[in-house]
Amino acid sequence: MARKKRKSADARKRKKSRVPSKKSKRNVKARKKTKRSRSVGEKLKSAYQTVVDTIKDTDKLRNKLEPPATSETE
Repeated sequence: MARKKRKSADARKRKKSRVPSKKSKRNVKARKKTKRSRSVGEKLKSAYQTVVDTIKDTDKLRNKLEPPATSETE
């Protein structure tokens, strides 16, 4: 099996005709945003909201499949 030939340094360089990106124009390092870890309260709030949304969606689906007051047991 033949091995791939490595590209020369000239082939790897960026073409001169290409427009430089905005990041390279600035020459300023962008600050990284520090992401704070979620507190217990935020985690609980998120979990509670997920449960509420799931219940609402389940109710909508149930009503879509069988509208209220049309039960077979009556």
